[in-house]
Amino acid sequence: MKMSKKEKYLLGVLGTVLISILYYQFIYINQVEKLDVKKKEKVEIETRHDEVLQSIKTLESRKENLKILNSSILEKSSDFYPTILQEKIILEIDKLLTDSGLNGNIAFSPIEVASVETMVAPEVAKAESSMKIITDEYNGSYKPEEETKKQETPNADKDEKSGEKVESQTGVATAEQLKVAINFTGSYDTLKKFILSVQEYKRKVVITNIAITPKSEAQVTGTMNIEFYAVPKLGDDDAAYLKWTMESVHGKDILFSAGAASGAYNSTVEEQGTKVDVNDFVMMLRPTSSELPVLTIGKAKDSSRETYLYSDNAKIEDVEIEFNEENEKIYYKYKTTKDFYPKSNTSVGKEITTISKDIVMEITSEARTSTNDNSTVKLKVINNTKKNVNLIIKSDDNSNPRVSVVSEGNTVNVTKK
Repeated sequence: MKMSKKEKYLLGVLGTVLISILYYQFIYINQVEKLDVKKKEKVEIETRHDEVLQSIKTLESRKENLKILNSSILEKSSDFYPTILQEKIILEIDKLLTDSGLNGNIAFSPIEVASVETMVAPEVAKAESSMKIITDEYNGSYKPEEETKKQETPNADKDEKSGEKVESQTGVATAEQLKVAINFTGSYDTLKKFILSVQEYKRKVVITNIAITPKSEAQVTGTMNIEFYAVPKLGDDDAAYLKWTMESVHGKDILFSAGAASGAYNSTVEEQGTKVDVNDFVMMLRPTSSELPVLTIGKAKDSSRETYLYSDNAKIEDVEIEFNEENEKIYYKYKTTKDFYPKSNTSVGKEITTISKDIVMEITSEARTSTNDNSTVKLKVINNTKKNVNLIIKSDDNSNPRVSVVSEGNTVNVTKK
């Protein structure tokens, strides 16, 4: 059959259309889908690339924040025992009783790991005068009981839901605990001295309850419950606590023989230690290789760590501390290159009552660990008070000191030990 040119042309067009349809259906669509996948992969890779670059940029800052966090954790956990050692607790309680002059018998409960009990005072319904409703009505503050319930109910529901939400989001914090019951006898003054010793003790020790009855005009007797808490520590600061040092001769060869026992408490309290802490401020300097910040500065014995500033500058850190006096009151403020304290009232500072007649700051440093250990603090002290400022620098590097001091104003004494 002979085909005309027109038919050949139409067949060519039809073939082209069929080829185009087949190409679009089986090749083009697949290629477009693959291209979309590659585009998404490219976006994801670019996003990861940007995140990595951002992480690299903030790496030093993160390292510094990690050191500050480690320092904060170590400081906040320093008041707790690393673990409960009952034999150590016995010695510590015995020393507290002996030093205060209180006589007591000790009973221990088993050591347990449990959540810390929240001490909540019971709500007591206060009796009201019949005239109160009339006076409240007159003053415009009286609300009918039904209206009060309506207002309280939504808030109560809201608080309950909020409490459930918080409880579901956070786990229950637990700690190793030891509960001790003490039956005591002594004067009221010795009891107060014992309670004060517990409150000021270097570890977290809590008197949960106490019951007192008079034994005579000068003597009291009673019972008290004391709780000891322990949490695992990050560092090895409490390594000394875990060592048992009672290897010398203690007690008596013959148990019921006459004479005093020898051993840990054979010496008097005065002989065991008379060191008095007179520091108003403290500063810690560490090498750059330390897991803790290079610089820590703050008010001495600040258990809340509110006054602490940190810096992890591997080179030179400028620190300025200023003391001012107004109306016979002493104020302080200090700053690093990145932070300052106090956050408010920065013009004058925060009031402080010094422990001694002078303002004392103890700076504890460390010898440099290598030639790459270049952390240095340039400390500027401005003394605008009538008091002397005494800086005590301990354990600094002899050949290349970590801290240098310049001063302005009145007397600033620097002592190196």
